[in-house]
Amino acid sequence: MKKEIFDEWLKLSKNAVEPMMRLNEITVRAMERVARQQLDVARDYLDLGTKQATIMGAAENPEDLLTEQGKLVSEFGERLINRAQEFARIATETQQSVTEWAEEAAKKATAGAKAG
Repeated sequence: MKKEIFDEWLKLSKNAVEPMMRLNEITVRAMERVARQQLDVARDYLDLGTKQATIMGAAENPEDLLTEQGKLVSEFGERLINRAQEFARIATETQQSVTEWAEEAAKKATAGAKAG
């Protein structure tokens, strides 16, 4: 009798913890992806600064400087747009994963309530 109660308690505990572990995995994966994106943005800014210094040192006249700065700013703007799109993609994928998780957890909870 005691073993059956313990086994049932263990089963219920496992069923309660598994969904939270899955949510934790989703959260950690999203945080890692966001951190990588933030690091890439920081690298983009460092690259921008380096290229600006190079352009300023190499420019022979103000027109060349303005032309090169314009190209650089345009290129940098495109990079930032791509980074923003990737952030949005991460958010969308994470939202989908959390929605799937919530639906699955709700089904299990409903099934557990009916069984109990």
